[in-house]
Amino acid sequence: MDKKLFIGFMAAQLMFFLTAFGQNGKVMHITIHAASLEQNLVEESLAISLGIYLPPGYEKQSKKRFPVVYWLHGYSGWKNTTGKTDWGDQEAVNTINKLIKSGAVEPMIIVMPDGSNRFGGSFYTNSYTTGNWEDFIAYELPEYIDANYRSIPKSESRGIAGHSMGGYGALKIAMKHPDIFSSVYGHCSCCLTLSPSYWDENAINEAMSIDSWDSMLKASWWVKALHAFSAATSTNPNNPPFYSDLPFDREGDSILISENVKAKWSANIPSYMADQYVSNLNLLRAISLDGGTADSWTTGSQYFSDVLTKIKVKNSLEIYEGGHNDMLNERFYNNILPFFSEMLIREDFLPHIE
Repeated sequence: MDKKLFIGFMAAQLMFFLTAFGQNGKVMHITIHAASLEQNLVEESLAISLGIYLPPGYEKQSKKRFPVVYWLHGYSGWKNTTGKTDWGDQEAVNTINKLIKSGAVEPMIIVMPDGSNRFGGSFYTNSYTTGNWEDFIAYELPEYIDANYRSIPKSESRGIAGHSMGGYGALKIAMKHPDIFSSVYGHCSCCLTLSPSYWDENAINEAMSIDSWDSMLKASWWVKALHAFSAATSTNPNNPPFYSDLPFDREGDSILISENVKAKWSANIPSYMADQYVSNLNLLRAISLDGGTADSWTTGSQYFSDVLTKIKVKNSLEIYEGGHNDMLNERFYNNILPFFSEMLIREDFLPHIE
């Protein structure tokens, strides 16, 4: 190639790069109608808030499509102390922009739905009481994103992850829907071996004494969480006002575990579900777990990893120094996003998509 032509070609390429990636990524906040939650028994709103991160170059590269990560927040964790979404403030957006522009992370769309409800959290589970949250996350939400944004509408280009309740939801949904999501990351996931015995007698007594939404609002965090998990997994349309059963019975002054309700809980615990979904789990491109040394939920992540290993499902588990909430931002930027950057297939490696 002629030297002048080569210099001109390189200058044009540089201008394209600067134009495409000079534009900063941004977060859009929108609300969509969730048909999957219709006819729930506790009058949950069908208007679901979304935070949608669009990467640098999204607007300029008008024909380019991007992988998508669906990020599920923890119990009562949709908004942070500033009233904004967990990663939707400008500092978070700036950090993600820098990671992408530096090449540490590939450009991607990140979608975070509000998974809270009247109980404080949906656990992203199909429930006659609170609505079909699993269906919303697995079907309705990706369909909406694929129809309205330049996502790559293929499972190998979709990942799902979450923190705490969100990690629980992400792992369970990925296990059941490898045709929708190809990779999953559970960060400090809760409830992977959850049992009714996790709650102490005081919390159980308080939970069993609640009989109205007013008293629910005044309840302690752990008591609300107990009711929330029950509403997600042990529904009862004949038991108002919460239309669910707690996993406890009274016999005189004693509190006994209800084996019937416990069985309903166990049917929704990923560690106990895994052997039913071996073929699905083996279809996943990658399963990654982590947990902090000071986090009581880490034993569940270790147990789940051991179960997967025992049934010959490839997975990774990292235990790091830290607690349940104190490393969320660092892990999201330095571990979770790079994980999906590596695992999700980019448009360059797929057949052309109209």
